[in-house]
Amino acid sequence: MGKNVHINHGCIIDASDGEIEIGDNVLIGPYCVLRAANHVFSNPNIPIIEQGHEPGKIVVEDDVWLGAHVTVLPNVRIGRGSVVGAGAVVTINIEPFSIAVGVPAKKIGTRDKK
Repeated sequence: MGKNVHINHGCIIDASDGEIEIGDNVLIGPYCVLRAANHVFSNPNIPIIEQGHEPGKIVVEDDVWLGAHVTVLPNVRIGRGSVVGAGAVVTINIEPFSIAVGVPAKKIGTRDKK
């Protein structure tokens, strides 16, 4: 966890066998979920709860703002200076200085690099 990180209420940040890195000057809005592992469910003959987790990694680079209710799934990097709009579900990498929204999150614009 970097410096000057603000995590609003109701957030879940759960590495669960995986890894999460959060850079400096990051804003995480209320009720965000960052989960670095998924349940394994490939064998229908074994209860999902008994199949364990597949670990992954989440990286939130410096100067990122995650709006309220954003969900970030495993194996995603959110690039420096990006903004992710409220309610987005991030399933792919977000390029630096991007503006991304939606389910799944998609880049809709960029921030000026000054």
